[in-house]
Amino acid sequence: MNALKGRKVVKRLILALLGIAMLSLLTACELDDDGKPRGSQVLWDRSGVPHIYAARADSLAYAFGRAQMQAHPELLLRLYAQGRGRGAEYYGAVFEAGEPFPSNMAEVDRLVRAMGFPERSKQWLQQQSPRMRAYLDAFVAGINDQAAASGSLSPAARAVLPVRSEDVLAHTLRIFFSYLSGSTATGAANCSLVYPDAVATPINLIGGSNGWALGPAKSRSGNAMLLANPHLLWGGSHTWFEAQFKSPEYDIYGATLVGLPVMRIGFNQRLGWVHTVNTQDGCDLYQLKLSGRQYLLDGVARDFETKRETLYIRQPDGSLQAEQLTLRRAEQGPVFDKDGQSYALRIVGVDQLQTPGVLEQWWDMAQAPDFLAFRKVVARLQNPYHNIIYADAQRNIWAAFGGLTPRRAGGDAAYWAQPVDGSRSDLIWRQALRLDELPQATNPASGWVQNSNSVPWYMSKPALDPAAYAAYLSPRASPLLREQRGIELIEQTPAFSLDTLLSAKHDTRLLLADRVLDDLIGYARASGDAGLIAAAQVLAQWDRRSDAASKGAVLFAAWVAASGGEEALRYRQEADPAQPYRTPAGLRDAGFALSKLVAAAQGLQQAGVPLDIAFGEVYRLRRGPAGGAARLDQPASGGAEGLGAFRTFSYIGDSDGRQRAIFGDTFTALVEFGRPLRAKVINTYGNSSQPQSPYYGDQLPLAARNEMRDALLKREQVEAALAKREWFRR
Repeated sequence: MNALKGRKVVKRLILALLGIAMLSLLTACELDDDGKPRGSQVLWDRSGVPHIYAARADSLAYAFGRAQMQAHPELLLRLYAQGRGRGAEYYGAVFEAGEPFPSNMAEVDRLVRAMGFPERSKQWLQQQSPRMRAYLDAFVAGINDQAAASGSLSPAARAVLPVRSEDVLAHTLRIFFSYLSGSTATGAANCSLVYPDAVATPINLIGGSNGWALGPAKSRSGNAMLLANPHLLWGGSHTWFEAQFKSPEYDIYGATLVGLPVMRIGFNQRLGWVHTVNTQDGCDLYQLKLSGRQYLLDGVARDFETKRETLYIRQPDGSLQAEQLTLRRAEQGPVFDKDGQSYALRIVGVDQLQTPGVLEQWWDMAQAPDFLAFRKVVARLQNPYHNIIYADAQRNIWAAFGGLTPRRAGGDAAYWAQPVDGSRSDLIWRQALRLDELPQATNPASGWVQNSNSVPWYMSKPALDPAAYAAYLSPRASPLLREQRGIELIEQTPAFSLDTLLSAKHDTRLLLADRVLDDLIGYARASGDAGLIAAAQVLAQWDRRSDAASKGAVLFAAWVAASGGEEALRYRQEADPAQPYRTPAGLRDAGFALSKLVAAAQGLQQAGVPLDIAFGEVYRLRRGPAGGAARLDQPASGGAEGLGAFRTFSYIGDSDGRQRAIFGDTFTALVEFGRPLRAKVINTYGNSSQPQSPYYGDQLPLAARNEMRDALLKREQVEAALAKREWFRR
């Protein structure tokens, strides 16, 4: 045994020395002033994950730019085109992306121009620190060099080249705008009122995530554990890219959104974090009072700031049609007209209280040596959005209601959820709350912190008191059913191992069924109607899960849909913050419930679908165009958000009458901060958006089996699973 261990040690040493020697040979004449060699190695594993090894940050960035351009070339350049506000110039008014929606390029361009992102990105570039400027420049150099080496780019994508550093920042601005203006919070939802109808839904289907951090009291090993489970749209600007960075100064495994140059969520031997979509209101609308061509503020007529730009829209024949835009700003922010009213939009981060250091904050979060340093980085509040769920090797756990919340002049969340009086200057906020004024939970006695996109009061137990915070901070509401189910899973498990955490992550029990199904079955059986009794029999035998093999879940989901969604159900007990873990519950209106069950059953029967069909026969995990020879197709497990499943997918109808996932589980990581660190990962739809890539949808079968991969954290593990090796001199 000792000899075997010795051979393994020697093997690891040889691999390490070979790597160092090869890097030294490659870069021997390219040393920086501080003696660090330039150049990088990229080892692509058999899941299409690039593991980047370099001595310098800018060498990491260069290699990462090349890696993104290999895995997502068309998507990457299309996103940068939209960040410039010139997507329609390159691609035409509408781009048939196919996954999952067509993209209305012209409407997005109008919105981007109205917000001023192209010009602001140039300003942000000048505000970068020298090290981040060098990093950004290297990242785009990698993109451009990889593009030059590619012979398969579409003409539209090639027209976007060369990529510039400000393109990365414009893309960052657009991503945060979609979060901040399309929040699931009651407060920010009003900002979507000003969007053109054609882009309101796709640009704001941003959803949420599950995030847990478990302390020693909830861990079998006594080590802290992290569950990072983002739920985002499957495609477009919310596409995840998984990677590993390895250097003497920067070490992280995780994922980022395509087009961003740093890891957005991740972990290393010291710590890890995940973001969840916030209920923060960082965006407000002001309904303006007009006086001729001016607007009134405190009774004084004021001129709009006016700017004119030309938008070009590519026509089917290749010609460009010019459209003149007149862009206006009031004191509060950009002005939009909707339904005969004029509104000014005031939004943190990307317009007011700007956060040009957001990328550097993510970079420094990964480099933090410990919890105190990590929290100090977060306190910069350069990320204008997102909750943070954190765990580390020192067994600390932390949840924070992050982002920039405006310091408002009174009012509660409901008040700011509606457009406010634009003629009052006292309602124009100019500062944000500090981190120490935001809800947080640090190493609570419960042993856990979590968030699944609900209001922040339920991060742990006991719940936080909303009265201790600004009334406008977040609605005083109950947790979502998905979050309630997550808390049940945490509390029902005395202590987690990585395996039991894996089981919990894939839990598909529908909490809504637990709350209302007994009443529904009882009403149906008492009705005396043969059809309702037959439906009740199917529901009574159902396991109340949305596993692929579950029989009854399709009928239950159809009943909820026929009722108008879970919010339209007539509960005996409505959602009550005084009973946050037991409501809503029961059904008070038997007639309404049964009429919708009849409609659901008839709808399935008319479509030729048995009432007891297995869930996975109808609900599918798919990648690729309908009818395509290479289409990937797997049975799904996991219900829609409102059904109360912890494992969440949202579905739309497909051409064959089945439902395909377009939203939900994406990149997921389960981490135990032991010695050694252990982690499970998956990127559900694969690590490439290129249909011809072997990594396009290749992880769907793994997801369908409720399995995850072991994260390859050590060099020898990567070498053993090597698919391709690359060297770059820069």
